[in-house]
Amino acid sequence: PIMEMAIDWKVMKGLGFSNYFSMINDLDLDAVTINQALYMIGIKGRAARYLNTYTDDWGVKRQFTGELLPFPVAHPVKNQGDLDRYKPPVPSANPLLKAVRLAKKRCPGRAIVMMSRAVFAASWYLIGLENLLTSYLLEPEFAKNVARIVTSYHKELLVLAIKAGVDVVILTDDYAHKTGTLMSPAQFREFVLPGFREIVQTVKDAGAYCVKHTDGDIWEIIDLIVESGVHGLGPLEPAAGMNYAEVRKGYSSKLCLLGNIDVDLLSRGSVADVTAKTRELIEEVSPEGGHILSSGNTITSSVKPANFLAMIDTARELGV
Repeated sequence: PIMEMAIDWKVMKGLGFSNYFSMINDLDLDAVTINQALYMIGIKGRAARYLNTYTDDWGVKRQFTGELLPFPVAHPVKNQGDLDRYKPPVPSANPLLKAVRLAKKRCPGRAIVMMSRAVFAASWYLIGLENLLTSYLLEPEFAKNVARIVTSYHKELLVLAIKAGVDVVILTDDYAHKTGTLMSPAQFREFVLPGFREIVQTVKDAGAYCVKHTDGDIWEIIDLIVESGVHGLGPLEPAAGMNYAEVRKGYSSKLCLLGNIDVDLLSRGSVADVTAKTRELIEEVSPEGGHILSSGNTITSSVKPANFLAMIDTARELGV
């Protein structure tokens, strides 16, 4: 199978498509992501792009940067007092639920995929990354209270989304940079893992598959992620040392792998380079099954359209 969590509009246009659903169907990708479909609903997304920033339903100010996904730049909660007064959004009002129905209608026969935050990223979006990481040391109860709020919200939302037709949930919180995790493994166990396990189990109990994505070097915490019961892992970042042959060797009986052709290669390499690397990955990882081909993250604006097609074409030739 072949899928991408997101495909930037510039690449989509470079391939001759003006519509996300048409691209998914015409390229015969095996999954459609409702998060990208959301940008095709209503005028809010278009107005936000025109204005460059918008405030989401959590009260988080987000800014468009030239890439597909907006980035959080201001946060509504600073301390426990703010949190006591804060009212989280209502899960049933999330427009992603409408996007599920649209994707099912426009891309019949494709897996419906939802990218979701879980504990860590949802917490730092709400209170800011520096504030969250320092609270692990200085205000641990504040950090745990934030985690409870975002965990409760996402559990309820994901059940509703799965009932609406989502087949696969990809939990997209990034836990690491290229040389290690953003928090210590002990902090991960204390502040992130409990809620993460709850969300994974909620997804499984509701009848969907659960995949964990994160950038960076996660070797120190990969066992904890796998032990949570996720069905799959990836895409993971090749440049951070997440070699899929090694991951396959250690966890082949427990996990499906999603990924992981390096985005840098797709952006700066040649068609021949991409073809060779895709062939190598398929030969190393795919023979046992349980491998969904994708980039090592998403198809960003820097990716050459011809390289994206080369990855797809190589998989169509060899991946059966």
